[in-house]
Amino acid sequence: MNRFLVSAALVLACASNASAQAPPASAAPKTGVHYIYMVRHGIYDRDTSATDDRVANGLNALGHEQARAIGARLAALPVKFDRLISSEFLRAAMTADDMGVAMKMKPTRDGALNECTPTTNNARMNGEQGPGELAQCDSARTVQWQRYFASTPDRDTYDVLVCHGNVIRWTLMKATGADTKNWLNLDSGNCSLSIWAVRPDGSVRTVMYSDVGHIPTEKQTWSGKGGGWVGRK
Repeated sequence: MNRFLVSAALVLACASNASAQAPPASAAPKTGVHYIYMVRHGIYDRDTSATDDRVANGLNALGHEQARAIGARLAALPVKFDRLISSEFLRAAMTADDMGVAMKMKPTRDGALNECTPTTNNARMNGEQGPGELAQCDSARTVQWQRYFASTPDRDTYDVLVCHGNVIRWTLMKATGADTKNWLNLDSGNCSLSIWAVRPDGSVRTVMYSDVGHIPTEKQTWSGKGGGWVGRK
């Protein structure tokens, strides 16, 4: 074999070996975002004698109006929602049922979204709850976060969670990296809309918090007095 043929054979062999050892081309980066829409339940008239919120404290007439308003707002958006889920408490379940009519979705229930009082920086409130109740609620909030704030990198997904003020306020603190004990310093409107976006890498972006633009001013109710124009809770 002459030198030229030997050299050509060596070149081909080296090229083949390099190709075999070369790492595979990187896959295209995944871009799916998990959008979590959280809605606080509508207003209700509290029954002070009730001991189980799963069957008591349903929406009043105004609460139903608020629920229909947020349902109509979400139904008009140019997105397709994957799931509509509420807590087990009657006021949240009724809100989700009203919303589901406009959204053409049947809601499911999840006890991880039930209202409770997480640990706060308010010593008096902590004392009223007791360490056992606080620990149980803190655990529920962790479960809720792990269950619903996971990334969906393969595609955009849209979940609607109908729950409670304490749940949503705690979530804002968690999502922004703040001390979750400061959740009590936030106000929350009935049937308000809060949105978070979980990126493919698992990081969380806050899109909006407690937006009530879909509810006329005279029909807005808040956990406090809102921006000063609301007097009832």
